[in-house]
Amino acid sequence: MKIILAVDILAGQVVHGYKGERYHYKPLDWGKAQSIIPHEYISEMGPKHIYLADLDRITGTGNNNVEIFACEGLSETAFLNRGAKTPEDAFPARWIKNVVSTETCSGDPASYAASFDYFSVVVKDGRALPDGGDPVTRLNEAKAWDFEGCVLLNLSGVGTKTGFGGLDLSALRDACRGPLLYGGGVATMDDLRMLADIGFDGAIIATAVHTGEIPLHVLQDGKLC
Repeated sequence: MKIILAVDILAGQVVHGYKGERYHYKPLDWGKAQSIIPHEYISEMGPKHIYLADLDRITGTGNNNVEIFACEGLSETAFLNRGAKTPEDAFPARWIKNVVSTETCSGDPASYAASFDYFSVVVKDGRALPDGGDPVTRLNEAKAWDFEGCVLLNLSGVGTKTGFGGLDLSALRDACRGPLLYGGGVATMDDLRMLADIGFDGAIIATAVHTGEIPLHVLQDGKLC
């Protein structure tokens, strides 16, 4: 299972995400890295895999394109959620794996598959955004679409280290045909092992590394065997 560093970018800085309350995110100036400039932060952390989120674009207040371009070559894999609303909103870089999410996409999700690599089901309080649907159903629907894989983002758990919020992880894993990444609330090495045992292909983490519950070297190794 891949271990992936979550990098939330707001106004050109790395911020600490918490429960999806994005207007209240603060610079991540207390963690393992000295810098909050995205490319410097990633260089200091040394992850094999990164998951970038352009929060300005997700919230419709701007973009962090310059900061994202500066991250090229700093990891083996780079996923990016930039709040795509149309199939034309993919980030124009071959080193990026573009992610489109249920939170922002409009129209038929299948129409995004030609320009996006991953489909993300964003969950808050156990229900899929924006319409409160069943996340298992959403992942089942994605089987018919030609994405490389899927992401399950438990927004309620982001930054909290509170675990999986009662989600049926086995049912969610079974609902996805291809690779499935999980993010939100991962608190301990036991949480990572549970995700791996269930069959998840990646875990997106940050807070538990900065607070020491998950050793930095696990992130730098980039995988949990």
